Amino acid sequence: MKIKLKSMLLENYKKFRSPVKFDFLYRTKITGKNKEGKTTLENAYMEILTGKEVDGTQPDGIRPCGTDSKDLNRADVIREVTLDIDGKETTIRKITKQKWRKPHGKTEEVLDGNTVSYEIDGFSYAPKKFEEYMKKLADPENMLMCSNPNPFLSILKKSTADARKVLEKLSGFSLEEFLVSNPRYAEVSDLTKGHSVEDTMKKLRKQLNEQKKKLTQKDTELKYEQTRDSDNEIEISDLELAKGEWREKIAEVDRQEQSLDEGAKAYDAANYEIIFMKSKLNEISSNAGAGLREQRANLDQKISELNIQNKGYSNNLKIAEMDLKHSCMGIERHKAELEKARADYSAASQKTFDETKLHEIEEEQFDEDSLICPECGQVRPEAQRINLKETFEQSKARRIAEQKKAKDVFDAELSKILDGITEIGNKAADDLKVAQEAKKESEQKIAEVRKKILDTSAEIEKLCGELDKMPKDVDLSGNTEYQELSKQIKKKELALSTMDNGSEKRMELRQQRNQYMDEISKLDAQIKKANADAEQKERKLAELKAEFDKQKQIVADIERQIDVISQFSVEKNEALAEKINPYFHHFQFSFLDFTIEGNPVETCKMVCGGIDYSNLNGGDKKLCEVDLCRGLQEMNGLCLPVWIDEANTIDPWRIPQDMDQQLILIGRTDDKLSVTEM
Repeated sequence: MKIKLKSMLLENYKKFRSPVKFDFLYRTKITGKNKEGKTTLENAYMEILTGKEVDGTQPDGIRPCGTDSKDLNRADVIREVTLDIDGKETTIRKITKQKWRKPHGKTEEVLDGNTVSYEIDGFSYAPKKFEEYMKKLADPENMLMCSNPNPFLSILKKSTADARKVLEKLSGFSLEEFLVSNPRYAEVSDLTKGHSVEDTMKKLRKQLNEQKKKLTQKDTELKYEQTRDSDNEIEISDLELAKGEWREKIAEVDRQEQSLDEGAKAYDAANYEIIFMKSKLNEISSNAGAGLREQRANLDQKISELNIQNKGYSNNLKIAEMDLKHSCMGIERHKAELEKARADYSAASQKTFDETKLHEIEEEQFDEDSLICPECGQVRPEAQRINLKETFEQSKARRIAEQKKAKDVFDAELSKILDGITEIGNKAADDLKVAQEAKKESEQKIAEVRKKILDTSAEIEKLCGELDKMPKDVDLSGNTEYQELSKQIKKKELALSTMDNGSEKRMELRQQRNQYMDEISKLDAQIKKANADAEQKERKLAELKAEFDKQKQIVADIERQIDVISQFSVEKNEALAEKINPYFHHFQFSFLDFTIEGNPVETCKMVCGGIDYSNLNGGDKKLCEVDLCRGLQEMNGLCLPVWIDEANTIDPWRIPQDMDQQLILIGRTDDKLSVTEM
């Protein structure tokens, strides 16, 4: 699409109050002193086509000032451009009107904002429709970026990363397509996670340093464990030999114990017989006392059951006492409510409507003097007299009716209040009766429960007395079998006391055996610990080796990722430069720098003859700016007017003559504003 600016008309726009028209040619120069409106022309053009001024900001302060330095009100701000769009002449007009409204209760109108309307070739366009029309021509953001160098240079100055994104967008460079074409960089998206290559490289190098420190630490731990001094380690074979010596001593103790076993058999047989006879004696005693135990158990059971009942009665008594307390509190509360209702009713009943005014109105008499005209002293005509009397009577009747109506309203309200108080009093009386009945029931229940507790306690006391009178053990003095068996047990115990079962010697041998077993246990523990230490060392070495190998792999992976990101950055920016730089002739974009260590650093520079744009002289800077706009337009299939401000520094012979775009140069002179052919 090709656009050429043919003319511009401004009215009430910034410094241009009266209508003024400017014609533009294929090569146009705008000259004049400061504050003559040179940049205003460019801002007006950009605002109409893109909605923004040259620097990319929203238009502000477009209304001219009056003699009082305040905005000129009630005047429409008009800016109009006539364009040649692909050979067709089109006039676009933008009008800003003020909205005024008169606040309620005020006499003067106040400003209530602005409205913006558009016209294309005399046809009205709503803002949304106009926006759709412009987007069909070209994206307004692209148009702004391609028509003057300031937006891009401003972005470049703030952030080279953002400038690269703008160029990628304008040129159609797709990172996704680059990654598809270069599948070896498939993991780059996961590594960068949307962040810049520089930030990703910083992050990875930081991780690499940290992981290398960990790798060094693991290597130190592994070497220490491999070379650790093992002179103090216990020889397991020596421990096994010592165990054999203690086992020989245990075997000797076992032989001595075996020789004692024969002599102990007779002692054990006699001892067993005594034990059997004692069990028989206990059986006789148990059989004789079974009935006594059953009787005591029955009494214990009855006493236990009665105690459980008494606990239940005690709980019931607490509940009844709590109910009594609550009912007493309710009685006091409801009595107070009832007394208050009675007092309120008595006070309300004494209220009466004040009929003084009513009686005064009823006693009013018609003033006969009003029938005589105060000016002429003559009696008024009969019709007037009748009218005056009727008016008086109607007024009197109306006011009497109003007073009676007020009395009726008062009586109705009083009746409503009395009914409400009566309802409250009746409810308090009903609640009082319920509370009194609850108190009566609680008192009756308390008396019943207390009687049950007393009766049960008396029964428990009676049964405990019976239990105390019963013997605890049965009397066996008359049982012949029991007495005879007791005598035999005493004889056999006397005979057993004269026998020696070798218990002292056996105890001595048992102590020796236990001592020897303890020594073996200590040796077993040492052997077990030695084996565990050896296994632990092997396991520790294996774990350290695995951790070392894992850490080594982590370092290798990060180094590989750094290599991938580094190579990706180089190739991506080479591809971006190959796609973009053919559109530019006076300068070339450089997207990659290298550190002293050789690490790639993404950037965005405009380089002319090996010199960065920021270090160029004024003329070359302006030629770069012309080339920038021309290249961005070619990149997007556009041919738009190119606006270059402060163009005085360009030598006339260096101005490109092979441009298809309309070129508009703005320069300062000591003359008035002038728009002429270059």
